[in-house]
Amino acid sequence: MNRHIIFLLYCFTLPFWLLSCTEDDRIDIRAYYYPVEQLEEGLVYEYRAVNNDSLAPSYWYFKSVKTDTALYFTGNYYEADFMVRQFFRSEIVHNGSLMDDYFLYSMDSLGQQIRFPAEVEADNAFPFTVRDSGGIFLFKLKWTFEKEPLQTTTLIRNRRYKGKDKYVYQGKDHDCVVFEVKELVDDFNDGHLEKQFNGVEFYAKDIGLIYYKKEIGDNFVLEYELVDIYPMEKLEAQFKEHLDNQ
Repeated sequence: MNRHIIFLLYCFTLPFWLLSCTEDDRIDIRAYYYPVEQLEEGLVYEYRAVNNDSLAPSYWYFKSVKTDTALYFTGNYYEADFMVRQFFRSEIVHNGSLMDDYFLYSMDSLGQQIRFPAEVEADNAFPFTVRDSGGIFLFKLKWTFEKEPLQTTTLIRNRRYKGKDKYVYQGKDHDCVVFEVKELVDDFNDGHLEKQFNGVEFYAKDIGLIYYKKEIGDNFVLEYELVDIYPMEKLEAQFKEHLDNQ
């Protein structure tokens, strides 16, 4: 499997959807998105694998930015080595979150970090309304890693609204909206290699993404849950301790 496909599987790509619903049966779910208005100072969301200590934790640093004309929501994704692996910027509008930029980061042969911008072909990051009867939401990103010879990876994600449920975070039940997820990763490198994956996601009221599960194969499942939310200073202290112990 190509290293870019593997990288995408282990990253917490956030939801990007194209919403289609009637005026009659809409349900307002904006409260289940991240609390953007309260994230101007920025907070780290720490996720850990469920029932699998061999998988490393992951960290998202979310921060909102207000300008005179718009409200933006940004995220940096860190793995356990505390290196940035993803960055996104979306704009919050009246009916959802629209993706402006999305980057993946990798290391070159000299150990220098390089970034790969995505071509955003569907920019709806999160809808603030869904239908009780379901509905399919489409997201598509494409990365070009090499031009000569051409090497690209395309992520296509379909989500279907399943309804509401609860999930326990820090000992307390939280109201959630639930989505069924189907993904297709198309890796092109002198031919196409396609991989399909199924999963589920829970978004908690006033918190955001709280749990997700992705079936990679018959004997391999990625399953992560939110375990803590804290300021960036705590993550920086963990990073310093990590460097001191090397």
